[in-house]
Amino acid sequence: MAFFDFLSKNNNNTAQHRKEESIRILKQQGVPFIEHLPLRYEESEVTPRSKKEVIVRAACSFASIMCACSIRDGNYTDEDKRWMMYDFLQNRYGALDFLTPKERDVIENRASEQQVINAGWKYEAFWSLLWALGIVKELSFPSEICDGGFAMEVMNRFKDIDDFAAGTKLRSMAEILQALDITYRYHWACVNARVHGTDSAGLNESVVMERRAGLEWLCCKGHENDNVIDEYNSWDYPDMNT
Repeated sequence: MAFFDFLSKNNNNTAQHRKEESIRILKQQGVPFIEHLPLRYEESEVTPRSKKEVIVRAACSFASIMCACSIRDGNYTDEDKRWMMYDFLQNRYGALDFLTPKERDVIENRASEQQVINAGWKYEAFWSLLWALGIVKELSFPSEICDGGFAMEVMNRFKDIDDFAAGTKLRSMAEILQALDITYRYHWACVNARVHGTDSAGLNESVVMERRAGLEWLCCKGHENDNVIDEYNSWDYPDMNT
């Protein structure tokens, strides 16, 4: 059973219940956990993102990821940059003004080597957005990287933002919060295993971190601005405390 399937059977969707459900699943999966890891959020604490907002964020992230992959492979050109910025982002998604500073640095080809590597890992945060839009059917156990080929096919499937919106349905905040809760606890297991040299049941920490980053962004706290360089840019600087 996917870890959010219980939502169709249970209306007790408090943060405490989500924690209890996550721990039940962690026990089944053999993933280490601690009972006193805090609750995440109540629904009343977050502001749901609109479907359009999620699609625009997905488009910006995808553009940055594709450019990072081309830069890494040594074949990124000025023509590629112009197409990505003005055809894909502006003409198809109206998203050019919504790039984060880090994404813009990658697309403008002025990012450092490490920033390019980090941008490539954003595939996993982007994957969380595709899941939230109902395109990815299940967030599987985060031991392996996502299906990049499928992600590329998805972004080529829709002709523009209206087509994308018509072909998708945003998941409920209850589902997103449950996914965040268990991913938060996966993250603790990864950090604990790295620090103490213990077992993490096969979790991939980089995958877990980025998927959590995407889910944290989806749980908007009502004041984030992804276009600025400060603590409120929750895409470039997600809250990843464990």
